[in-house]
Amino acid sequence: MRLIVTGGGTGGHVFPALEVARLARQEGWDVLYLGSNRGQERRSCQLAGIPFQGFPSEPLYSFKSPRGWKAGINLARSSAMARGAVKKAKPHAVFSTGGYSSAPVVMAARGLKIPLVIHEQNSVPGRTNLWAAKKASYIATTFHSSNAHFEAGKAVRTGMPVREELRRQAAARHLMIDASPLKILVTGGSQGSAALNEASIATAARMTALDLRWTHVTGRTHFEKIFPTYEKLGIGKIYEMKSFLEGAAMGEALADASIVVGRSGAGTLSELAAFRIPSVLVPLPTAFANHQLHNAEEFEQMGAAVIVAQDVLHPSTLQNALTGWIEDPDRRDRAQSALEDWDCPDAARNILDLVQKAAKRE
Repeated sequence: MRLIVTGGGTGGHVFPALEVARLARQEGWDVLYLGSNRGQERRSCQLAGIPFQGFPSEPLYSFKSPRGWKAGINLARSSAMARGAVKKAKPHAVFSTGGYSSAPVVMAARGLKIPLVIHEQNSVPGRTNLWAAKKASYIATTFHSSNAHFEAGKAVRTGMPVREELRRQAAARHLMIDASPLKILVTGGSQGSAALNEASIATAARMTALDLRWTHVTGRTHFEKIFPTYEKLGIGKIYEMKSFLEGAAMGEALADASIVVGRSGAGTLSELAAFRIPSVLVPLPTAFANHQLHNAEEFEQMGAAVIVAQDVLHPSTLQNALTGWIEDPDRRDRAQSALEDWDCPDAARNILDLVQKAAKRE
């Protein structure tokens, strides 16, 4: 079987696509990844040993500026290049995780009538996936609430593929959420978050009477800005700051965490489910269609998270949210069970089965 995989711009699109590509190759599929030259996919494919072909596609927001016109021209060029690449590869199916870099490939698949399966990571679909879903054979989803946005019978909840190395670390995790000291991991995602950084450090300074240990991943661009505050507060004995953690190092931090304070992107929440970690979630308020809030609401409704809106994020509100977890071990146990029920360890397998089903239908 021949498969084209696409999706990218950001890691949230690239990493799940790569997990499906890896599984397909393990099972003897001929896999080609098509994407943007400016996104993360080229480097990620090189590290994973997945053949990659790139195009000059970039985000297209408006034609009201020279940058917008340039993006439109690059989209047209990329669409022509993608159609040629797809025709040459003659895939049995195309799998897309969305993002701006997937649009030219999805257009080619639709025009050439090649079976298409898309994966929607978030509770609220992105622009590219909403458009692509009209011609897709199946839509694989992560959140239960996503299916309502798509045509009945097409949407199947498969879960979100979590990186294989993190899955291994999650499987080996010795969950000791009642152990002392409890360990709190703060992470604002790959880019970090100034709002989370400031609130978390100030909150830790207010909670020094409790037996807690903190690990804080600030994001590379924020580390130097927040470090003077960290030094001034003098909390170094209980509070460890890192600018960035990658791959196995992030897995170790998750495996060690009792509670996470973080954003609510689909990748983050899927990892929290894999590691069974309760959380305090601060949704990114500028996310498209406020999807991070809707993601977080699914976790809050099942008792696995507490939401603190960014506009009310202060040391006092964060302390209150954390105290609710810290003082109630039974609540943490219930959260762990809910996360286990929500988690889909075989997400990549589920998706590849849909791809194979779509290919055989044609």
